[in-house]
Amino acid sequence: MAREAFVDDVHSMKVLYQEYTKRNDIDDVAGVEQDIRDAMHKCSMKEADVQQTIKDLSRQARELEEAATYPHREGFHLQRVAALERQIDSAKRMIDDMDMEARTAEQQCEEIDVRMRAAMASARELAAASSSEAANLMSELSMYKHITGVTWWPGKSTISGTVSDAKTGDIRMFDFDQDIDKVELVNKLWELL
Repeated sequence: MAREAFVDDVHSMKVLYQEYTKRNDIDDVAGVEQDIRDAMHKCSMKEADVQQTIKDLSRQARELEEAATYPHREGFHLQRVAALERQIDSAKRMIDDMDMEARTAEQQCEEIDVRMRAAMASARELAAASSSEAANLMSELSMYKHITGVTWWPGKSTISGTVSDAKTGDIRMFDFDQDIDKVELVNKLWELL
């Protein structure tokens, strides 16, 4: 019966260890939030570039209209208009490209938002599971301490503590190197009990 209780304790310790390794989910959420901030910053930069291009093209259009009056050679106005139309076509293509990039960025933002919501839901579930598992583990460890009479001395560089015998009143100390094999440690503790 004591061996079965010890197996349960080992299982509980493994669960506790796994709980401490779930920090990756929190890091994933932080990474998703950083991706969202980066995407929003890129969108802002692209919008500023498009606005500046439109201002530049508007200014050039005004300059070309002013320069297209006749004391110039014949056909000059048509050449300038054609050059302006080419620039406008180029700007339209650039705006279309930027619109496509903006839609892609919006889709990425939506995907990131979905991933972030899923990660946050997962984090909430893990936190709920963690709290109930931690309470169960604390209860099991308390029961283990009561049954075995083992008192641990945390904070030392070795695995150490005491084992008390309620019948004889004896208190036996133990102190093992942390590099000891787990099976060997269990056997030595079992001998003390």
